[in-house]
Amino acid sequence: MLTSQTEYDVDHFGAVLLSVATCQHCGYRHNDIMTLTNHQPLALAVKIKSVEDLNLRVIKSGTATLSISEFKATITPGPYSEGYISNVEGILSKIEDALTFMLSTAKGQRLKKGEMMLKKIRSARDSSPKFTLVIKDPLGNSAIVSPKPGKVRKRSLTRRELQKIRFGQYAVLQDAMQPSTPIQKPDSD
Repeated sequence: MLTSQTEYDVDHFGAVLLSVATCQHCGYRHNDIMTLTNHQPLALAVKIKSVEDLNLRVIKSGTATLSISEFKATITPGPYSEGYISNVEGILSKIEDALTFMLSTAKGQRLKKGEMMLKKIRSARDSSPKFTLVIKDPLGNSAIVSPKPGKVRKRSLTRRELQKIRFGQYAVLQDAMQPSTPIQKPDSD
């Protein structure tokens, strides 16, 4: 297994480490992205209203859940989920590819619904984008980068949200491990 790590400085975000592991025998490849600074659990949201907005940079960590409610699309991380740097258009392409694959075996009502969703995604990508991209990351290693101040809404994830999303338990556990008061040593006799 060959592993390479490269540090990048991402405008308006900071330093990240891109890690790539590749098996020389079978060609398996795994990518991940990590911030090199400590972040809090966060939720990001951006309204995509123009073709130019499709160029906004997206940094999605392997622990992030991504959703676009207008397309009824949610991407949840699995145990081998990869992090990546892309743009909004690239996110739409990933959703389109996954949906196209799933539709190859769909029938009946599922096929019709999937084809309608695919049509909406293609329309949004090609000419009339009107949707909201939401990323929830329990470890805070994701970002949506815009040159326009205030374009991306950012907030902390609530404890309840952390309990509901995949990998949120790690942030809850990490928070619980932080001492709220100094640890005192017992009196010695």
